[in-house]
Amino acid sequence: MDDRVSTSPQTPVEAEASKPEVKQLVVLNACAAKFFKKTLGGLTFYDSNKGNNWDLRSPVCVDFVNFIGKKFSKSGRIYGYVDADMLSAAANFSKYASDLKFDAFVNGVMTQLCDEANDPARRSLSEGYVVFSHYQDHRKVDHLLIVMLGKKAGYDFDNDSNLIPKDTESLNLQDFRQAACMDLTEFRKGFPQNTGDSYLYFIKGNSKSEFFTAALGCSDSIPGKVCVDNLKSALSAYFQEEASSLTPTQRRTIHKRVVEYIENRAGERIHLSEIQHVIDKCLKEDSSHHGGLIKFISENAERFKVSEEFQPSGVSAKSIAYIDLKLPSGEFAGRFKLDAVAVDKSDADLSVDKDFVYLKVKLPIEVSNQLRSINAQDPSSGPEDV
Repeated sequence: MDDRVSTSPQTPVEAEASKPEVKQLVVLNACAAKFFKKTLGGLTFYDSNKGNNWDLRSPVCVDFVNFIGKKFSKSGRIYGYVDADMLSAAANFSKYASDLKFDAFVNGVMTQLCDEANDPARRSLSEGYVVFSHYQDHRKVDHLLIVMLGKKAGYDFDNDSNLIPKDTESLNLQDFRQAACMDLTEFRKGFPQNTGDSYLYFIKGNSKSEFFTAALGCSDSIPGKVCVDNLKSALSAYFQEEASSLTPTQRRTIHKRVVEYIENRAGERIHLSEIQHVIDKCLKEDSSHHGGLIKFISENAERFKVSEEFQPSGVSAKSIAYIDLKLPSGEFAGRFKLDAVAVDKSDADLSVDKDFVYLKVKLPIEVSNQLRSINAQDPSSGPEDV
């Protein structure tokens, strides 16, 4: 259904991993639609056909959500928002969020997919299927799941019109293309301002193009500043939780190299794999930490929302080197460069004690004089009044 990427047969490990996990969720609506080329009057174009709604009593409804959920937990998510300026997609999601008319929503999405596919600037796409599911998780949070499958997905429907899956055994998704999941509850809160947490996220399988995300109205992933802030937090947590066996010198070197790389790439697209490559170059060839940061972020996707691809501005790129400090009392607020802090060195301009509790700063003369002017005692005066 999109530009293809070569696939290989499932390994035994992959086959084992494809077994659905049991999760407490309720599927409220589900169906599939076919995406295909059609010729009419000598003109070839993309069209779609929605199948019948699935029988919600069938276990395949929940199994499908769990299969795709497992893919989301293992793959790097790309977070984003519905762009309010992409009117058709935005209107379709907004309307469904208010009236919950599932059939109209599905037809609206398929119309958008076909419109994107029929764009003259778009290269030829592969035919396939799109599966839709509206479900509630154990927290009663509403989610919309939209999944692209190729024609060779191994998905066994009863026929090409009804598009009802025969059974759970047909869920052999070797030709999985892309998927999107929307937290409908957060969408209702955040759209169209899009200032809070992202409510729309994607994973990519055998298709890497932007066709799918564009059709759903997502013009960009999480803002670069958010990705940089979350990457900074993720790197710190990774050092503490997974890479504490690295020496302090190794950790400082890695941090310095990552900071330099992001600062030098300000205004450009950066992939997480590039950051990992920078880290790997600081490690010995036999180190067990190769690939560690990407794995850590993927396994902690809810804690650290970092897109696989992001673009930091000059300001946000420089911010990764700094940390903000604010006392709970509110009597001090400032920021300092992490690499500038020496450990347990009394003669350094900026140092922290060996227990990492107290920060010592060598004051500029102007600040020192101001403090002295209101606090220092005149040697010629007597004892301070009580």
